[in-house]
Amino acid sequence: MKRNRNETNGFEKWGGYMEAKKTKLEKQFTEKAAGDSNHVKSQIFKGISIFVNGYTLPSANELKCIMMENGGVYHHYHRPNITTHIIASNLPTAKLKLLKQFKIVKPEWISDSIKEGKLLNHEDYLLFIDQPNQPKIDFPVRAKNASEPTFLSEFYNNSRLHLISTMATTFKHLVNDTRKRNQTDYPGRQRLKKWIEQNGVKDMLSHDSELDSSNIVMHIDMDCFFVSAGLVERPELRGLPVAVTHAKGNLSKKREGVDLGAEFGLYVKRWRGDDNVNGEEDEEEVQEIKPRSTKRDGINETDSMAEIACCSYEARKVGIKNGMLVGQALKMCSTLKLIPYNFEQYKRVAHTLYTHIMNDYTLDVEAVSCDELYLDCSHILETTKASPFEFATFLRKEIKEKTQCPCSTGIGSNCLLARLATKKAKPDGQFYLEPGNIMDFMRSIDISDVPGVGRTLGHKLSTLGISTCGELSALSLQTLQSEFGYKTGLSLYKHCRGEDDRKLNYDYKPKSVSAEVNYGIRFKNKEESENFVRQLCDEVEKRLDDIEMNGKTVTLKLMIRNVEAPKESAKFLGHGFCDNITKSSSLIKSTSNSIIIFQVVNKIMNQLDIDPSELRGIGIQMNKLESRKVTGAGCIENFISNMKSDTNRNHFSLNENIDKDKIVSTKVSEPKSLQSSSTDNCNKPKSVMDFFKPKEDLNSRKHIKTSNSKSIIPHESLVNIKISQIDPSFLDALPADLRLEIENELKANENQNSLIVENENSSTMEVTMTEESSKLYQHVQIDQMKEFIEEWVVTENEPKTCDNIMVSKYLCNLVRDTKTEDAYEIIRKLYRLIKNKDHLAWKQSYFDVLKDVQETMLILYNAKMKVETTFK
Repeated sequence: MKRNRNETNGFEKWGGYMEAKKTKLEKQFTEKAAGDSNHVKSQIFKGISIFVNGYTLPSANELKCIMMENGGVYHHYHRPNITTHIIASNLPTAKLKLLKQFKIVKPEWISDSIKEGKLLNHEDYLLFIDQPNQPKIDFPVRAKNASEPTFLSEFYNNSRLHLISTMATTFKHLVNDTRKRNQTDYPGRQRLKKWIEQNGVKDMLSHDSELDSSNIVMHIDMDCFFVSAGLVERPELRGLPVAVTHAKGNLSKKREGVDLGAEFGLYVKRWRGDDNVNGEEDEEEVQEIKPRSTKRDGINETDSMAEIACCSYEARKVGIKNGMLVGQALKMCSTLKLIPYNFEQYKRVAHTLYTHIMNDYTLDVEAVSCDELYLDCSHILETTKASPFEFATFLRKEIKEKTQCPCSTGIGSNCLLARLATKKAKPDGQFYLEPGNIMDFMRSIDISDVPGVGRTLGHKLSTLGISTCGELSALSLQTLQSEFGYKTGLSLYKHCRGEDDRKLNYDYKPKSVSAEVNYGIRFKNKEESENFVRQLCDEVEKRLDDIEMNGKTVTLKLMIRNVEAPKESAKFLGHGFCDNITKSSSLIKSTSNSIIIFQVVNKIMNQLDIDPSELRGIGIQMNKLESRKVTGAGCIENFISNMKSDTNRNHFSLNENIDKDKIVSTKVSEPKSLQSSSTDNCNKPKSVMDFFKPKEDLNSRKHIKTSNSKSIIPHESLVNIKISQIDPSFLDALPADLRLEIENELKANENQNSLIVENENSSTMEVTMTEESSKLYQHVQIDQMKEFIEEWVVTENEPKTCDNIMVSKYLCNLVRDTKTEDAYEIIRKLYRLIKNKDHLAWKQSYFDVLKDVQETMLILYNAKMKVETTFK
């Protein structure tokens, strides 16, 4: 008997029966390991969690015991986001393909590590290599560019800058969420007090210095974070010159169309000020793309143009720096070891760092990035009676034990001094800047180390003969403000004296949201560039939805190939030498709607009239963010909820509740003029502007087609109506996204925007379906969609065209996002449901959906999905 979905089984809060079972097994393992602490032999596998797949030697039970005795964790089930390694001796090809994104390692890795008494490099034991019965699968490698449908999702999954910024945001939100729990019991403070009693160290304070524990800030910065975190799994490389980069070495031959000398020459001209190619752009933006002139030294056309993200101190001793080109670094140090990014490891280490401090010591933490933070020590020092030096010593020791990575700490009376003290402490050290030594300390600080002094400001200061804070402090406040402006002058005056009024920011609130891509931007025509911009607008909408905010200003940033620059950049698919353009447009009301954002962005691009083939970077930013006043489920979520609760409905189209033209809202009372007598909204789309004037025959009038080809608003209505002429109560009764769209269309008309008149109205329904299916894909999860489809097939007598379109486009979106397995499951479910239906229209519905999916499969993968194509 089929269980009622509304019934509960007691496991809901655990995520279901299987999730509860997995949690129980892991808890049993942890408790048993803790109970057998006397039998712990080592911590070789600390931070390692394994899942054994199939028959192995040693056996799964033996491996479980090994992990328990040597600091590791054994998972009875594979946990994709938790399990670090899959252990297997042999796997079928199908399973290898399914698990290829995970680390699948031979069991000898564990037994050999035990023999050697240390954690060996798992890459030497990967299952993919030397499998006699499983020949290595050679997947064709081809770099995609932005003209391809799946480029954006893959770019953000692999972009180091995106992932780094995402991690920073993640930990800022972690601080917010942890502070909301308002924990008051800090076990770390008790450990600190006990340690001081047994191993207390003396602070090296001068006799005339007094400790003011009411205002002590600590700055923590992990040393060479990417390198040290990467070496947790590569301990054999410790002590060697190491660099983290996506490159594997230099190129074997020169790429066609690349002129490295010419490209670098343009950079040098711009740096010297010989060529003002960006007369209208902001000076700060110009400086951001200027490379250091030293990058050119000794580089030729076959040297790698990839940049070093992070290098070890051993590499720095021979002159290698972060940001240096790999080609140049290899010339300076031929023994330099290049290792790839390991973002999962970065997340684990960073999460351990933050949770350890906030759970054990204090909630007064400001997250800066995944490897850098500030904390207010005042209350810790007061309650433990520890000195700053003692607390730093003990905390650094615990962080190193838990993360296996070193960190440096600086302590001062404000954020600026703490940060500068950390520079003094590196590497793997600590420094407390005493209040009585501040002025002497600041005199020798390089002006480039002062926050806010970038390359432009630093260059201006150097022309005045200023290179240190001591030299800067000789200038009066009046001189600095007359030279650099009121705000910058005041900041320089205070900072060079060690003064900083900024308080720790515990409540993170983003000031802007953006999505930018400056790699792989290569278009042949306007259609390709517009498709990509639409995807970028969707990404911006998703990021705004994630933080539940709207933006009121849309900013478009473009990088355009300079007329003198080579067609192909020295860095493969990089942006090369470019001109930057930044344009902004304000909205009447804030929004997160990607359709509205696209309208604004596309209008700007049309005005600029730039050849799409010359574009090398595109960014869309939303500023003037506002929290959403109305919270709750969106229209699609409401519709799903209605579908589940309303079991007695007789007729319900998939699109009925989410069609903007029908204007369904459960929040407000609709004006009578908005109510439609149409029972089939899919077949009779209406224009909202019809309600502004007496009804006319729409077929006899021309309709507007805006720059994104999605507007269905009559031309005459827009021309003759202004926002001031519309009853405010009417606008207030509309759903927020529809109201914003109307207001922005009207504003665009009042600003005398150019509009393209189109005679055809036949594409209106298809455009509306595209918009709504996009919303469906963004807001409905896979499991929800399966229920969605079951409700649809079971309750409807025959399928409607609009519903077919939405299901089809949802599945095609899955295929484009490389979620072919999810699409396959949904199609199989659709087939099983429809094969029991007698109405031939349902069979045709299945074939129509399948046709669209297979066409998408052929375009992207040159192969069809193996699913049922006939009904028996």
